[in-house]
Amino acid sequence: MAKNRVLLVLEIVLLLVFISSLVSCGSSRASSPATPAATTPHRLDTGPLGLPLYCPTYVTHDQQGNLYVTDSDKGYKGSHRARIVKLSPTGQLLAEWHVFNTFQSQPALNKGSVITGPGGLAVDASGSIYVADWGDNTIKKLSPTGKVLAIWGKTGSAPGEFSNPQGVAVDAQGNVYVADSLNSRIEKFSSTGTLLAVFGNTGSSAQRLNLPTGIEVDAQGDLYIGDLRNHRLVKFSPEGTFLTAWSGAGGKQFSSAGGVCIDREGNISITDARNFRIVKFSPTGKVLAIWQRPMDYAIFGITGDPQGNIYVAWTPLGPPNFGLRGGIRKLSPSGAVLATWPATCPAG
Repeated sequence: MAKNRVLLVLEIVLLLVFISSLVSCGSSRASSPATPAATTPHRLDTGPLGLPLYCPTYVTHDQQGNLYVTDSDKGYKGSHRARIVKLSPTGQLLAEWHVFNTFQSQPALNKGSVITGPGGLAVDASGSIYVADWGDNTIKKLSPTGKVLAIWGKTGSAPGEFSNPQGVAVDAQGNVYVADSLNSRIEKFSSTGTLLAVFGNTGSSAQRLNLPTGIEVDAQGDLYIGDLRNHRLVKFSPEGTFLTAWSGAGGKQFSSAGGVCIDREGNISITDARNFRIVKFSPTGKVLAIWQRPMDYAIFGITGDPQGNIYVAWTPLGPPNFGLRGGIRKLSPSGAVLATWPATCPAG
């Protein structure tokens, strides 16, 4: 009984880390687009200790290989800074956009609005960016230059509503999939926010989910979902039919399966957060590689560039190790570390 309580606490801590700061690789109930929020492009701010990143969690890329990161300082000294950061493939800070109601020098975007923050994000073929905002339970669509074009969704459990949206993915037709985490389901929208489908419900059976986080779409339109609390990688058809699931690799059960990435060959990588590793599968489920402890902390966000390199975001769950408080790490297709861009993620 005590062991179960400890595991539950760890799961809650993991989810809170996703919420407090968090992936992609390579209905009529939805609200009308709101008045676009103000953005602050090219502010080129730095983290609390002067480094480029605060506490990165979700990461994705565009067709040019540029990276987009959701980044928050977890309320460091009451600042509540949160943003989307655009980096070059070599880690150069290209732009940042403050589209969340959290930046300390930015007034509330709307009178009476709540403190909000970034979840998962995805970039479509035209360069538009879709980001989940877990604070006000919406999806925000941005132009390639960071202008807010549309906002849809609201708090709730009815179709088209959200409770802590996390992972976001876009298919070849421009449809947007959202991991509605606390509602334990996936919602599918058009690029303008029209609800198209809802599937999943809380549970551990084949068709059910429990705290879905990462989500990705392959070339055939099939969905791969990090089913965090069921500790598995789940595959669904575009219509929401369960196809298969993988629960572990290398003789070890997954422990908080989170971020998902699909490379140019269709191979799937999953972040096994509490086991501090990344597992790579072929499309048929064969284990191709296990990279143990490529990070110093729990691994969440993951994406892959057009050259097959992998980028992972990691976040500390406790005190910093030698002053390193999370960051982005670039891995070769074989898992070799190519570069590390540290962050200043506040511990605790």
